[in-house]
Amino acid sequence: MLIRVILIILVVYLALRLLGRLLAPFMVKKMVEKAQKRFEEQFQNPYYKQEPPKTEPGKTYIDKGQRGGQVEDAEFEELD
Repeated sequence: MLIRVILIILVVYLALRLLGRLLAPFMVKKMVEKAQKRFEEQFQNPYYKQEPPKTEPGKTYIDKGQRGGQVEDAEFEELD
């Protein structure tokens, strides 16, 4: 009885493993095609091109998109 259960489990395990090896290339191909389609749709979307935020006078904005750019020295004046 115990040997029969172990053999059934072994056969099921080997069958699933074989089935996985046969279906894995198709599943991976399908996932790659789906990801590629989403990527293409994202760049064809007219809302993807976002307008820069409108600045208001008196507020300071920091653009974090520039890294390693030129650094400028700021000059300050003393006020009486």
